Amino acid sequence: MNTLRSKKIFSNNSSKHVRLLKGRRRGVLCIGLLLGLLITQSDSHGQTTYTPITVTGFHHDIVAETGTSVLATTTTMIDGSPFVARHVVYTEAFATANSLAGGMVDNGTIVNGTRTYQLASYADKNALYLSRNGTVDSTVNDGTLTLSTPGHYARLSLLLFSTEGSSRINVNLNYTDGTTERAVTNANVQDWYYGANAIYANFGRIQRDTTGPFTVDGVGSNPRFYAQDMFVHCDNQNRLLQSITVSDTSTSTGARVLVLAVSGEAIQPYSITPTVLPARCGVTDNGYISLAVSGGVKPFTYAWNTNPVQTTSFASGLPAGTYTCNVTDSNGCVRTYTGTVTLVTPAPVVAKATNASVCAGTSTTLYADTAYVVPSTYTWNPGGITGSAIVVSPTVTTSYIVGAEDMYGCTSADTILITVKPLPTASFTVDPNPVCPNTPQTVTYTGNAPYGATYNWNGFAGATVYGGSGQGPYNILFSNSGTYTLQLQVTMNGCSGTATKQVIVNAPLATPVVTVATVTSSTITFSWQPVPGATGYIVSVNGSPYITPTSGSLGTTHNIINLQPVEKITIHVIALGVEACRNSAIGTATGTTLTDQVFIPNSFTPNGDGKNDFFRAYGNVIAGINMKIFNQWGELIYDGSDVSSGWDGKQKGSVQPMGVYFYVIKIKFTNGTESIRKGAVNLLH
Repeated sequence: MNTLRSKKIFSNNSSKHVRLLKGRRRGVLCIGLLLGLLITQSDSHGQTTYTPITVTGFHHDIVAETGTSVLATTTTMIDGSPFVARHVVYTEAFATANSLAGGMVDNGTIVNGTRTYQLASYADKNALYLSRNGTVDSTVNDGTLTLSTPGHYARLSLLLFSTEGSSRINVNLNYTDGTTERAVTNANVQDWYYGANAIYANFGRIQRDTTGPFTVDGVGSNPRFYAQDMFVHCDNQNRLLQSITVSDTSTSTGARVLVLAVSGEAIQPYSITPTVLPARCGVTDNGYISLAVSGGVKPFTYAWNTNPVQTTSFASGLPAGTYTCNVTDSNGCVRTYTGTVTLVTPAPVVAKATNASVCAGTSTTLYADTAYVVPSTYTWNPGGITGSAIVVSPTVTTSYIVGAEDMYGCTSADTILITVKPLPTASFTVDPNPVCPNTPQTVTYTGNAPYGATYNWNGFAGATVYGGSGQGPYNILFSNSGTYTLQLQVTMNGCSGTATKQVIVNAPLATPVVTVATVTSSTITFSWQPVPGATGYIVSVNGSPYITPTSGSLGTTHNIINLQPVEKITIHVIALGVEACRNSAIGTATGTTLTDQVFIPNSFTPNGDGKNDFFRAYGNVIAGINMKIFNQWGELIYDGSDVSSGWDGKQKGSVQPMGVYFYVIKIKFTNGTESIRKGAVNLLH
């Protein structure tokens, strides 16, 4: 079946593109004048490459691949009789396991030149075993191998061999549409010993016995597998192959045929896609037909019914009329294409705009209007922009030219003038900026518009205005801190310019968040997070005058020393701004030095009531601890270093009996000294 597809080609004598377009606007090829156009196809077809085809339908396992028992890994002998010979083949893995020579490749992949065959799994059925009328045990007369995925093929090849002498076979190709093709008739299949042109050989054979030792013969020269090649008829290459039926037609009823694998030369369905260019633009003999051929087997040859005969994939210089071309692939399959060249004339174009007078920086839409046939491509200059309608934003008055090319390559052009009016600038300054609240500021216009233009200041973002009109200058004041956006729109001759500027009225810095960082019985260190925008910090301790922190003017910690145990200290912190109005509010924190005592209770009640459930040492000066608990027999039942939890009265998850237990606690104090405390504790339930 011939189908239409897009294709682009180029002329040797023209810079215009050839385009195949669909529908009323894009129906056929678009091209300028084409004389001497040349398209070459570089694909060539060499030796046929056969690749594996996955099939089902094998009914016997003839390959010993594992273990020591051939009977366990095969289903039938393939040579000899039940009492003599009983040969099968075996893999390299089986040979290794049984100390044998030879063996077939373990992966079942057989490669010979451009041929590749893939045998079915050795652990499953892997052969189609045939004999005439099925007279040999376990064989059938006919067998069908079904493709796992139906496909299109130009050539097919069976990997097979015969035993007990040569055999003959018929092969039928069965397609998904129900048709059948006889591929070979009474083809000779050679015996697996000493045949010519073997695809795979020299791997040996053994008898089909339960266990070894096995008798091996043939290694170095035999057995041999052969190829039966088939050509798929040209009329069937566009049909999906579904299965292959093999029949034994040997004159000897004792001969046997074994089919092991199928390979083929897969192809895409054969199709011819034409690109037809009519005789056009007032010339009566510049029609053109180009053929894009897919599928089949490359290379192709061409023969047109032109005078003289043209022999490429395209025919040029054609007047209106009907033309045929015989396309022949490298397998000799011939397909005939028939197409018609018509005669057409060009169409004019007119350039238009939605607005021919615009302000600088704004846009207008240019569009092409045709009186008759709608062209397929448009190019606008300056800019080289394509499209039937485009949006432009010229900065100066500009003439635009539209060049239209219709679907046949015929051209026309038109011009339109777009006038550009200048924009007034709306720039201005604000001084000073930034400022603190309630600080006067002056707004001054710095643009190019005259005083008589329209100036819209949009209320100065809510500021109080103390003077000014028109373009200004103005005196304004903001009472509250924040970031304000002033916007000015200047309008002149229907064109407007806009400008914005931010005014920053600074607010006080964020209040420092002060916390107690570290504490001992004689020192306290306070800290705070850096405040964005701060230029430094000052601190006051218990109401004393403000000073620089001990960590420096930009530091964020203050350390107080030489304090008494349980002494209360309050600190105030202020973040300093660039201006005094930006200084933060006071951040406050209070801390108390630690006591220097340690308390160890003499009893505890681990009953889960949340009160006195753990035994541990208490004290604010404890930096680290190691506690060991012993029962009254001196057995260690707890050893821990957790300062905050202690012993829960259990050993290995079991609550211990009420009674007296003994402890040894090694305490490390915050000042670096250590002490060992020993004693007894009562465990109560």
